[in-house]
Amino acid sequence: MSQVIKNKSKKIKIAIFGGGFDSTISKTHLRAILATNKFEIVCGMFSKKKFKNLKNSKFWNISLSKVYNNLDLLIHKEIKNFDTAVILTPPSERLEIYKKLFNKNKKIISEKPIEGSLRVLKKNYNNFKKIDRSLYCTYNYLGYPSILEIYYQLKKIGKIKSFVIEMPQQASLMNFSKIKEWRKKDNEIPNLYLDLASHIICILFFFFKKFPIAVKSIEQKNHKINYVDNVFAWLDFKDFIGTCWFSKNSIGNKNKISIRIFGEKGSLQWDHENHEIINYVDSKGNKKTLDRTTKGLKYLNQNKFYTYSPGHPFGFLDSFINIYEEIYKSFYTGVKSDLLIGIKDNINIINILNEMHKSSKTNKWHKIKLI
Repeated sequence: MSQVIKNKSKKIKIAIFGGGFDSTISKTHLRAILATNKFEIVCGMFSKKKFKNLKNSKFWNISLSKVYNNLDLLIHKEIKNFDTAVILTPPSERLEIYKKLFNKNKKIISEKPIEGSLRVLKKNYNNFKKIDRSLYCTYNYLGYPSILEIYYQLKKIGKIKSFVIEMPQQASLMNFSKIKEWRKKDNEIPNLYLDLASHIICILFFFFKKFPIAVKSIEQKNHKINYVDNVFAWLDFKDFIGTCWFSKNSIGNKNKISIRIFGEKGSLQWDHENHEIINYVDSKGNKKTLDRTTKGLKYLNQNKFYTYSPGHPFGFLDSFINIYEEIYKSFYTGVKSDLLIGIKDNINIINILNEMHKSSKTNKWHKIKLI
């Protein structure tokens, strides 16, 4: 296991693996990293292709001598020069990098999910356990103050009765030609689950501090190519049950997510399109809007989570900045943040996605066996 970083006067030095100049999520990661002013990007292997690495070198102003086309060469030459690896490759390509770093006393930050195969994770579980407090995945929605506030406000609505989470997008119908080729090829677990449902399971785990005990789903496949792009699922948490819908064939939805949670004493509702607002309804039907100007909140009105004053929309990039601030704090203190998902819980998320996908084949509830 890597050690707690002790010298706070120095920035944490980072090596980037994957995430080319044409990757939108990579731009968000790197901009968030730089915006904290607490990290320094010292080297990277953005691609195996030289012309792409050249563009990355220019785009991020990193010396071309510090940008590599070969993983082993980067490890050999730079292993003593960085503290942390940020892994932005497709899920199926991450294990190769993890293996190179398992015994190198390095901290690892990975774009979610941790891997795309439950079989691969189980096979390498003992190695992953060794770096339990040194590898975290970035589930960026946990960086939204509104999500933190919902968790804090759950006590107001009493015992949970049910929930509905929807995450519809339109990419497979509206922007099919722009989709990365690897996203069009489903493997052990369809990419739709890894891309969207992993967020849903992570958010539910953050809210309820437990995973479902059983799942069931119905899938639809894209009409142009044989990959899953629409899923309806049910999740049983023993004391309550809920539904989720995640899709990439829903025209009219670019990057939408909505959350509704119903309790014995009230309900909470949040929509990504109005991400600074939470709607609360009590058991008498009284409605209240919670926003950045509402007094008595714990997270939603805290200016430290925002880059600008109330009235100016908080966004996707800021959520990543908040996540990297938590990573920085965790790396220096050694204390795990609830916003950072560790090895065991990451594997359980993949386990749930795997059973959810399998249940679509049997049309039966599948019980979850957590590790």
